[in-house]
Order: sequence, then C-alpha cells, then structure tokens
Amino acid sequence: MGLLLALGTGQGLAQEEPSIVITAPAEGEILPGPDITVSVAISGFTKRVPPEPPGREPNTGHIVYFLDVEPFFDLPVPLGEDNMIPSGRLSETFVGVADGEHAFYVCLVYDDNTCIDPALTDSVRISVGAPPPTAVLSPEPTPTPEPPQETPTPPPPTPSPTEEPPPLETPVQTETPPASPTPAPPTPSPITQPPTALPPTPAATPVPGIAPGTARDSEMRLSLWYAGVAGAVALIVVGALALWWMERSRARR
Repeated sequence: MGLLLALGTGQGLAQEEPSIVITAPAEGEILPGPDITVSVAISGFTKRVPPEPPGREPNTGHIVYFLDVEPFFDLPVPLGEDNMIPSGRLSETFVGVADGEHAFYVCLVYDDNTCIDPALTDSVRISVGAPPPTAVLSPEPTPTPEPPQETPTPPPPTPSPTEEPPPLETPVQTETPPASPTPAPPTPSPITQPPTALPPTPAATPVPGIAPGTARDSEMRLSLWYAGVAGAVALIVVGALALWWMERSRARR
C-alpha cells in the first residue's frame, strides 16, 4: 500500500507544470541600494545544487538571475558575468547596483545553462536610490471673514426754498419835450386848416415784474409826451401856413 502511494505521489509531481515567480522586490518598488536581493518561488521543477554535468533532463536544472538583460534561449548563459548569476538557491544578491531604474529577470534553465522556455521566466522593474523629497505643503491660513460693513443711510434731501427773483425795475426815463417856438400872432386867413389827427395812444402792455401802478404812471407820461409832440407839430404847421399866406398877400399887392 505504501509503495502504491509513493508511486501515485511521484506521478502527481511529474504531472505538475514547472513555474517560477519573483516574490521580492515588488513591481515599481523603490529601494535604497546599492545591494539588491531578488527572491523567487518555484514549483513543478527539481533544482540541483550544485548543477549536474551538462544535460537536459525534463523539469530539472537550476535558476539564472539577470540584471538589465533579458533571458535568451538559443545559447547557454555565459558564466562569470556580474549581471547574470546561475544559482541553485531561491534568492541572490546583486552588489553595487547604480541608482536609477532597473529590470530584474529570472529563468529556469537546464543543467547545460540553457533557458528552458519563455513561459518559465518572470521579471520586475524597480527604482534604486533615495526617493525624491516630498514637498510639504503648509496649510493655507483660513481667511477670517470680515464683519459686514453698515451702509450709511444718506440724509433726507433738504428742500431748497423757492426764491422768487426780485422784480425788475425798469428805469423810467424822463424826457423833456422840446421847447415849442413862440407862435406868431394869428392872421385871419380865408383858408380853413383841417384839424390834425393825433396819433393813437398805444395800449399799455403789462411788463412782467413791474407793479401795475408803475405801468399806469409810465403810460400817462408817454401819453403826455405824445400830446406835447403833436401840439408842437401842429403849431409848426400852422405857423408855416401863416407865413406862406402873408408872403402871398404881399406879392399880390
């Protein structure tokens, strides 16, 4: 019974597909360096420590760790390179890795140091060096709200007193009528002179700003002036006619 179980277990292990995966470091991790350790986990693969003489036994061999070099499958991995480490262990350390971004690869290989299959590889990219300083943003001070300002109420408008302009006083010019010439003694004349019509007295026009009494006095003065002028003109005309008649009478004699 124990022999059958051992055979069954051996058949189960033989049927498991080989695989390899990088367990550390993680993808995109930033490590201080300069020494970087790469760890892996494998299954379905029998590793030999140290490797046996060159050969290609199925699912048997060892591991090669690569730094910034992709695995190749047409030629054996060269020995003695700093960026390629053949190993039978589940972790290896690369010493003196420069700062910057780097890619790490692992591959299952036969005992002849040839990578078995592209499917039996894994890779990870990391950054080596101190991470850039993170700028610490100081919190901006919260502005203190200002109290609302009271809007002053404008004073009510002061009514301006309605000032009536003072009445305009029209200066009354007193004109002295011209002196009337002394008429000659009337001489009886057979010619009857028609009465001279006096010009109509203009109607009084009220002047704005002048009191009614002042306007009547002005009208009266104007009427007297017109009457004086008309009388003077009549006397001049009568005197002229009298002189003309006298000269005519002398001429007849």
